[in-house]
Amino acid sequence: MKGFPKTLKTKEDYYNCLAMVAAGELAAADLLAKIEGAEKQRYIQCAVVETAAEKKAVTVYYCDEAAVGMKFTAGDVSGTITAVTHVQSEDAEAAGETANDRTALTLSKAVSGCAVIGLERAETVAGMTVDDITALKGVLKQYE
Repeated sequence: MKGFPKTLKTKEDYYNCLAMVAAGELAAADLLAKIEGAEKQRYIQCAVVETAAEKKAVTVYYCDEAAVGMKFTAGDVSGTITAVTHVQSEDAEAAGETANDRTALTLSKAVSGCAVIGLERAETVAGMTVDDITALKGVLKQYE
């Protein structure tokens, strides 16, 4: 095989590439970029419209997938969603729209200054858990 594979679909694909990095056939930076891309697929990225004064609640553009108990990440803070309420903004109301266009999330931990909050939609990607991804990244650091 020449060059980096176009698609990596399974955990075994990532580990095969890691073996190729160890053998000097692939660049560690290329595999790291693929791993980080896969890691991002675990989350729904929601733009934060407003953060409450106590910082344990945020309002995002409407997100139907948001659910109580869902894990979140915002910057270096992670926790769980404790309440979800779909609401209509004043702008939508003034325009005569009737559908909800915002989602208010109550969080287990305070966040501040985040423009985006990631809501975890899957615990695994390509058959890899968070621990698998962390392990691969750790091994790749040896080859940088």
